[in-house]
Amino acid sequence: MLLLREILDPKYGMFKEYEETRTIWFSEASFEDKIMYLLIGLICGLAIYNFTIIDIPFPLALYKKLLKEPVTLADLKGLSPTIANSLKSLLDYTEPDLQDVFCVNFEITSDVFGERRVIPLKPNGEAIPVTQENKQEYVDLYVDFIFNKSISDQYEAFSTGFMKVCGGRVLQLFHSHELMSVVVGNENYDWHALEEVAEYKNGYSSSDKTIRWFWEVIHEMSLVDKKKFLLFLTGSDRIPIQGMKAIKIIVQPTNDEKYLPVAHTCFNLLDLPRYKTKERLRYKLLQAIQQTQGFSLV
Repeated sequence: MLLLREILDPKYGMFKEYEETRTIWFSEASFEDKIMYLLIGLICGLAIYNFTIIDIPFPLALYKKLLKEPVTLADLKGLSPTIANSLKSLLDYTEPDLQDVFCVNFEITSDVFGERRVIPLKPNGEAIPVTQENKQEYVDLYVDFIFNKSISDQYEAFSTGFMKVCGGRVLQLFHSHELMSVVVGNENYDWHALEEVAEYKNGYSSSDKTIRWFWEVIHEMSLVDKKKFLLFLTGSDRIPIQGMKAIKIIVQPTNDEKYLPVAHTCFNLLDLPRYKTKERLRYKLLQAIQQTQGFSLV
């Protein structure tokens, strides 16, 4: 998942980030071969197939496209509320001086690696002003350009990879919101449910003093630190669509309290030393949850 997040980083030019929402979308000017988009689609499909949460910042529009649901002006807010609100203001304006007030033609301006490009939305669009009579057509073409026309090759490759793993009739059982939740999880946290389904092995039990301290510390944490713990344990700070009961945490002891707790994210397995005091357990656990990515010494 670290590799996938690295590939999705806008610095590589395959995707671009919208600062307002911190979401990403396909870059219309990527130098990468389409096979790279196909591979990313495969990885996202495998995440669903294996019930693995990937907190990737795609907007809802991606999941609507995958399910053949129409993408509209409302979806543009998922990328840029400013652009979406501007287009909505254009549609809502009813005065006859629209052309003088908005001064726009059937074209769109795009920033490609620092170069400003003006692209017509239809033939000779740069010479066609937007008026009361054609403003709906302009907005429709603008939205279609962003979500479809400008990135058709990149999206088709991504979709092909995704459907190789997750295609078929089962996918049609989802609505776009549900599919998004399957991929990126949700934030309906229930920490007591996590405790209820926890399992213990190799000498630990729910009544063990160290385990009691552990759950007391977890419940006393701030939400920020609780989410860091979940990221430390599972590799994501979001939870499966089935809820926190689907996260089966397993806790086993280690004897040397000099060491930090260690998480095996593939198995939701936590190595928790038998600390001599609750405060030492808290200190060591808070130290450990700062190390949530890459490799670190314990």
